[in-house]
Amino acid sequence: MEKNKSDSADLYQISLLIDQLRHDDPQIRANATKNIGSIAKALGPERTRSELIPFINESTDDDDDVLLAIAENIGDIQSHVGGAEFYYTLLEPIELLAIVEDGSVRDAAVKAVIPIVDGMPDDHLLTHFVPFVSKLALKDWFTSRISATALFHIAYSRLPSHVQKEFRALFSRLCADDTPMVRRMAAKHFGDLASRMSAPEIQDELLAPFKKLAVDEQDSVRIQSVGICIALAEALPAELRMSEVLPVVLSIASDRSWRVRWSLAVKIAELGNVMGQQVTNNSLCECYENLLRDQEAEVRSAAAGNISKMCSLVRKDITISRILPVVNHIITDSSDHTRASCALVINDLASLLGRDDTVENLLPMLLQLLRDDSSDVRLNIIANLDAINAVIGVELLSQSLLPAIVDLAEDSKWRVRFAIIEHIPRIANQLGCSFFNDKLNNLCMTWLGDDVYSIRRAAANNLCKLSAQFGEEWAKEQIIPRIERMHTHTNYLQRMTALYGIQVLATSLSQTTVEEVIVPLILHMASDAVPNVRLTVARTLNDIVSSKGEKFRSSFLTSCIQPALMTLLDDSDRDVRFYARQASDGVTAVVGGAQ
Repeated sequence: MEKNKSDSADLYQISLLIDQLRHDDPQIRANATKNIGSIAKALGPERTRSELIPFINESTDDDDDVLLAIAENIGDIQSHVGGAEFYYTLLEPIELLAIVEDGSVRDAAVKAVIPIVDGMPDDHLLTHFVPFVSKLALKDWFTSRISATALFHIAYSRLPSHVQKEFRALFSRLCADDTPMVRRMAAKHFGDLASRMSAPEIQDELLAPFKKLAVDEQDSVRIQSVGICIALAEALPAELRMSEVLPVVLSIASDRSWRVRWSLAVKIAELGNVMGQQVTNNSLCECYENLLRDQEAEVRSAAAGNISKMCSLVRKDITISRILPVVNHIITDSSDHTRASCALVINDLASLLGRDDTVENLLPMLLQLLRDDSSDVRLNIIANLDAINAVIGVELLSQSLLPAIVDLAEDSKWRVRFAIIEHIPRIANQLGCSFFNDKLNNLCMTWLGDDVYSIRRAAANNLCKLSAQFGEEWAKEQIIPRIERMHTHTNYLQRMTALYGIQVLATSLSQTTVEEVIVPLILHMASDAVPNVRLTVARTLNDIVSSKGEKFRSSFLTSCIQPALMTLLDDSDRDVRFYARQASDGVTAVVGGAQ
């Protein structure tokens, strides 16, 4: 009986979804389309093929949101069409989606093709998939040809050689298409097809289209050339890399469009990996130096972000004699973003240079960056101190490090202050307990009184990490006395921050310290005049009982904590009563379990 009711409810839901597919409101249609897999499952394979798929075919002139929902969810039908021999039935609606003007719909449609074709029998590739791709590639409307460029590499290796040759010819035709957007997408997917071809096939059929794309009149097409160079360098032997790929790389480095030069700056390390050490040490290194000196800040910034990667690819003497002198100019670049990009990775050079060369060549640059006017630059250096510490330690940086940390700690932007707090435990570990107590401890406690709530909470969490790092005795000597002073502060926000600090500290302290020191501090604030403080007291007691309750003596819970909670249960503020009830129930459960 219950099963029949459940089945009837499911059928009703499916019927409702089918009705919503025809609804006048496009948003309702889009939402219903997201459940198209459930609809197909309920209809069964035969009705899915004979009714649902034709319905989808008729819906491809709908609102863009509906079309996107169809394209993103059409793959859910695949397992409900009756098996792999019927996967081809989904190609028709995908073909209609692949020609619409909205690019996101086309992209989703192309993505949906992959699992369908992967599961398709080999003979169906020839009878259904190949005509599907060819039809898209030869249509008059450019959107169809754009979609086709992304399909040639799918199942390419499963096709007969004569069909592969036809595909290569058709793809080459799209590389020379009259529409720049088609050429751009052909260039984008060039590497996908090239990676599945043999070196002789590439040399005979794809190098000519590649060279034309590399000098295309549209920079949106040329910007894709770096990706093609990487793909070809991986597929071609060394002599062809030198004769066919390297000249294109050199032309990109001096392209009239900064966007094209930027594309090389972003991927130059990846290119160096595949071009080989000899080319990288010579031609690519020279290109890289020029990119670091580029007149456009965006190009210099992208190149600066690859400093450590490029230096790892070239000989150490080249790094010292050719790259570091250019980097020395980058650290005083007029663009904050360029200097910040450099600061993010420059510390990694230490492991490549070794101690002596780091002290001689790299350390002066780091000291300069630690004094930079931009907080982002200083923060990026501090964020990656581990790399320096592993090679030379941070003692040589400590005199410059401290002013930089103080400046960041007092920065007017709260997000900068928040970021430096996140790095303090690691810095403390590197500098040692004594240095931290002398120079940074006061700073950490100052954050507890910050005007911004997120800073105060982060500072409280920071104390927990430091306590776990330096030990309980350190916490009892350095942190708890300050919290004791805060819990009687005239400003209620300071008293609440003291409670936040107690919450996180309690997790890293021994049971004895919690009972003898922490709980009395909390109970002292249970009668605070401010409801928010009393509420936080109740929540803090609840947290401590939840995390450490089983370790408490039952007599301690009933004689110390429960009486305070009983008082809070009669509080005039209902939120205080709510959290007090939660804590009281927790105490009762622990005491009952102990008995």
